[in-house]
Amino acid sequence: MISTLILQTLSRKDLIVKNLFNLMALTVGIFFLSANAVWAEDAPETKALKDACEKGNGTACFKIGERYRVIEIDNKNSISYHLKACDQDYITGCTHAGILIQMTGKQYSPQWKRAAKLYTKGCDAKSDKACFNLGQLKYREGRQSAAKKYWKISCELGNQIACSNFKRISR
Repeated sequence: MISTLILQTLSRKDLIVKNLFNLMALTVGIFFLSANAVWAEDAPETKALKDACEKGNGTACFKIGERYRVIEIDNKNSISYHLKACDQDYITGCTHAGILIQMTGKQYSPQWKRAAKLYTKGCDAKSDKACFNLGQLKYREGRQSAAKKYWKISCELGNQIACSNFKRISR
């Protein structure tokens, strides 16, 4: 009841001023949020990671790749940095690059073949996620025996979803 009285006492002019103030505050907030994203590229931490990546630090390359994937939503640059991480034997970079590359192709495409090579490198290094993704790729290609092989390896490395897939396909 009190809020109704307050609203009734506010004139139309007061409501317009209040709405304009709220709109200005929202605009300023959006400006600072968007400006922060633009300025993040120039942040000292970002520059340090890029420098470390160029010097062969696979972890730094992976972190920059993840930044492009998650924050910038720029898969092209993300793939580039994940591949650099993979080249430096940061195996999670191989898996993430494989996933992003596989998403750009179709069954039996050059992209899927490239993704399979990246997953294979990760699987050979005992990455359960790489083995699991290689199994998924093979299964989607209709190669159940190959999928079963890689899901079994992934299962042995502790991936429970791979264990379920392996059991289901082994029936």
